[in-house]
Amino acid sequence: MATKKLYPPGIFGVYLQVRDLDRSLSFYQDALGLKVDWNDGTLAVLRGPYDTGDMLVMRVIDKSTRHHIGETGVTRLFWRVGDPVDLDAVEERLTRDEVPYERHADEEIVAITTHDPDGTDIVLLRPDKPPLMGAPPSALYWQH
Repeated sequence: MATKKLYPPGIFGVYLQVRDLDRSLSFYQDALGLKVDWNDGTLAVLRGPYDTGDMLVMRVIDKSTRHHIGETGVTRLFWRVGDPVDLDAVEERLTRDEVPYERHADEEIVAITTHDPDGTDIVLLRPDKPPLMGAPPSALYWQH
């Protein structure tokens, strides 16, 4: 009998509401390298290149949607990369696609910040220390 893979407890995913699903899918696939697991034209599920169980869910909004962009909700999405090569690959894709970004480095993290098509801040980071060992990492205070 095959054993079932167990994932560690933690955040399962992030749910974003977007204005244009195709435009957002293009950004998250082309610029960040995520893969689409599901897309029915209203809702899409994306995952990173590793089998972590984490996902990004996007739902297109229209006039009948209860919560609208601009109201309280997700304003910044942090995406952890495990290897400096992964961060460099994202930087290469952003440069190739002429997507504006900034690269940051301090004693805690190396990160790239950009924006998705709806203006949500995207922070891709490679922590050099385990998360929340003492004070929160400086990236949580960045203003973009």
